[in-house]
Amino acid sequence: MRKSTAIKASEFLALFCIQVVAYTIFCINYRAVAAAHYHVAALSDFAIASLNFFIIRRIASGQDHWHQWLGYAMGSVVGSYIGIWVSTTLFGV
Repeated sequence: MRKSTAIKASEFLALFCIQVVAYTIFCINYRAVAAAHYHVAALSDFAIASLNFFIIRRIASGQDHWHQWLGYAMGSVVGSYIGIWVSTTLFGV
């Protein structure tokens, strides 16, 4: 059975948003580790692991993956841009 366009769009947006958040957290985590901010690094590690668990469960339960892949990949790109800006704002250059 083929998925409707609305369901595909919903799955795309969900994975896109999750990846934006994940990559923002990745960037914060990298800067926190580099600057030896232990608590920020630990909290961001926990958030990354939790998001990855959710992503794996969400993708593994799907059948038609192209729209999920596209949302996942595009969210990663946008999340990197946002994450660099946020982490620079928090920790400086």
